[in-house]
Amino acid sequence: MIWVVTDHHVTRESLTSLLAARGYAVAELDCGDEVRRRVRFRQPALIILDCAFPDSFEMLKALRAGTDSGSVPVVMFSIDDQNLKDRALLAGANAYVPKGSMDWAELLVEVARYAGEPPGAL
Repeated sequence: MIWVVTDHHVTRESLTSLLAARGYAVAELDCGDEVRRRVRFRQPALIILDCAFPDSFEMLKALRAGTDSGSVPVVMFSIDDQNLKDRALLAGANAYVPKGSMDWAELLVEVARYAGEPPGAL
């Protein structure tokens, strides 16, 4: 299961649809509290986290400090900004993807790297 976490409804639906169309199991989450509650009971294969999300860096810090969630891969995304990318990686994100391109090719590469190929992929 991949969790897509952003408070931007259109982006969340677009990413969820894209990943589901490729065969991944995906859940949409729109708040950090929901992530924190769920991760105590179930760890996803990957979390895709929007840097523009109000408490994204605090959430990442909490995930990394968690006994069960510390190793869950997190791919952060936002504008194409080197400082933001550096901040995300230093905070513990496994990867950072700029959202300048709407084809999300780079994101799909990172998803396959951290969550594996979807079931049934050749």
